[in-house]
Amino acid sequence: MRILFINPPLLREEIFGKSMSNLGALLPPLGLAYIAAMVERNGHEVSIIDGPVLSTKKDYDYNSLKRDIADYQPDIVGITATSPQIKNAINVFNITKEINENIITILGGPHISALPQDLLKLRNLDYGVYGEGEFTVIEIIKRIEKKEKLDGLSGLIWREKNNVNFLAGEYIKDLDMLPFPARHLLPMKLYRPSPANYRRLPATQIFTSRGCPHSCVFCHKPIFGSTFRAHSAKRVLDEIEQLINNYGIKDIQIFDDTFSMNKERAKEICMGIVNRKLDIVWNCMTRIDTVDQDLLKLMRRAGCYGIGYGVESGSERILKLVKKRISKDMMRRVFRWTRKEGIEIRAFFMIGFPTETKEDILKTISFAKELNPDIAQFLVTTPYPGTELWHLCKEYGEINVGDWSDFTMYASNSAPFIPFSLKKDELEKLYSKAIKSFYLRPGYILNQLLKIRSFSDIQRKLIAAKSLVSLKVNEQKGHSNK
Repeated sequence: MRILFINPPLLREEIFGKSMSNLGALLPPLGLAYIAAMVERNGHEVSIIDGPVLSTKKDYDYNSLKRDIADYQPDIVGITATSPQIKNAINVFNITKEINENIITILGGPHISALPQDLLKLRNLDYGVYGEGEFTVIEIIKRIEKKEKLDGLSGLIWREKNNVNFLAGEYIKDLDMLPFPARHLLPMKLYRPSPANYRRLPATQIFTSRGCPHSCVFCHKPIFGSTFRAHSAKRVLDEIEQLINNYGIKDIQIFDDTFSMNKERAKEICMGIVNRKLDIVWNCMTRIDTVDQDLLKLMRRAGCYGIGYGVESGSERILKLVKKRISKDMMRRVFRWTRKEGIEIRAFFMIGFPTETKEDILKTISFAKELNPDIAQFLVTTPYPGTELWHLCKEYGEINVGDWSDFTMYASNSAPFIPFSLKKDELEKLYSKAIKSFYLRPGYILNQLLKIRSFSDIQRKLIAAKSLVSLKVNEQKGHSNK
């Protein structure tokens, strides 16, 4: 069969807002690439259209997409979409059915897994995939080939009269069963990570694990679940070697929620990089309570130059509310360890939690300055469906769903949730204050200038500075318009 996977066109400005779009990343859609690799393994013809990266070409729009779908003549079109992308996904469904109403349309990703009932609203969508898609999609194709009924398939979301039914599929226990993502179907040379997330080009990202056993209220569980599952260290090292040999990759971002959840596996990966003498540098994200000084030392030796830690808030009350279960003292201690090893720190903060007050947010801004990470990423609280946070936000504030396009975590667009304890304009001003008061400190600016070691460093820091200036200008325009 001919299978076409589509990542709907979405401009970086739609995600990050105009002022911050230069800091946004354009990365390969590895979720689709994993499924495409499984489809290829099973003998089908498969192609991927990655709308966001093709949209960087000014002449590529929905008319171009319509032409490409018609030219490929697929039997099945599979689409992945987060909540902010759902409007774009609907456009793709509509275009597909205009071309040929017999093309089977399938939607996977976090949104449909969290809100399977949305299948009733999406008239040009035939089926949804609940949870991980690799084996579900293969079974869908087999049944369509044999003209068998799909209803009742594990991992499928389907209509039954005026209702929606679904069966959650089993999570893949052995991730090494999966082939490498089908990156050969993607325009790898067009991708660029955020300036904060690379030191050398070409750069890309990998996943080495899925699932997280922790209970932070803002985390989305329906796709990968609460059980930590990981590729073996050997499999990870083999994939890194493939990226170096086939694509010339020099820099990798490990996209796991918690890279060091299993410390021994993390150490094995690091030792493998050292022993294989892989010419690679990398960064990752992890939880503060999953690292120690020995692991950090080994990570640095293996080429790790940056770690992203979720701090979330400087208010102990809010940290308890969101079930972070990490103390501020532990954060201070791990930041010291990380800095001592010469690893740069990226810290994630969220503002606008349910019940959060201006005083709580000012504590977060103050704590960010005290921790003084190399990069502080401030995000507005965004209650994605399927999370515990979604229900908290419905109880303690107003969620503005609309067409979901505001659910991007950047207040430079529009905050989708306003707690009863704050006003909308107050939250947006505090968001702007957080960014400017952290980055425009003379000491911070001097420290960043002293860290410049190459022309690439200059380029990356100029992009960041341009975005901050743009944020300030846009804010001033907003005030003058009011």
